Amino acid sequence: MEQQELISVIIPSYNRKDRLPACLDSVLGQSYANIEVLVVDDASTDGTQSLFEGPLDPRLRYLRYEENRGACYARNYGAERSHGAYIAFQDSDDTWRPDKLEKQLACLKASGAKLCFCGMDRIPVKGEAFYYPVHGFDPARPLECFLAENRAGTQTMLMQREVWETLRFDESFRRYQDWDFAIRAAAAFPLVYLPEALADSEVGGDSISSAVKSYPALVRLYEKHRVLYAAHPAADAVMNRRMGRRLVRSDPARAAEHFQTSFRLSRKWYDLAYYLGARLRALGQKEGTSS
Repeated sequence: MEQQELISVIIPSYNRKDRLPACLDSVLGQSYANIEVLVVDDASTDGTQSLFEGPLDPRLRYLRYEENRGACYARNYGAERSHGAYIAFQDSDDTWRPDKLEKQLACLKASGAKLCFCGMDRIPVKGEAFYYPVHGFDPARPLECFLAENRAGTQTMLMQREVWETLRFDESFRRYQDWDFAIRAAAAFPLVYLPEALADSEVGGDSISSAVKSYPALVRLYEKHRVLYAAHPAADAVMNRRMGRRLVRSDPARAAEHFQTSFRLSRKWYDLAYYLGARLRALGQKEGTSS
């Protein structure tokens, strides 16, 4: 395809010196070559800057500041300094397939959408790789799909510049920032899904402690978009079910409240089963504490 339009690729990085070279090779090696790549060093302390001291690909720019501000700040910082008609975001420890940008740009142009997200292979530290998003995407119900479940990591997105300029990343979010961005994009712009794994992303394990830590971030996301959830009860039920499952082992009484809400919205037998199971667990904990 013709490569007249510039694509800006923004890569926030914090202490990824060992992983960043593979990421950069996958981005600079794209079949769509008319790109600028902005690496935003979020005050790394591992000597990341040494990777950029020699001769560089002329398409590559290295930006650094001296106070760690988080990935969302870094993405906005880089995008503000970019020039492309299209913007893509990559994570510094992930890699892209060689034709990712070319295929996504073609998909955007063919569909008339403003943002294209693709699939990716998630590679656990232990276990086999799996395709993400796990569930499909209904183009007739984009907002409801994204309210129910995040289907687009930042590394899978390619968008017209207008999308980022309108939305920007919420810098107060330290978790689920990609989900928040995708919900707002689905509410404001036409999206298109390219169901092909064009990125590889390594993921860690899912421990009880990590599940508990994710709960406040889920609540924050839910509260920010409460009006949208109220207008989409099926997605609201899914979200409450998810929050309940995060707490069912650590705080079953509170989990039961979420399951009660999900059952009220969905009337599904499994939400009732979740609710009853959480209530029994909560009663068991209470009796164990009082004995």
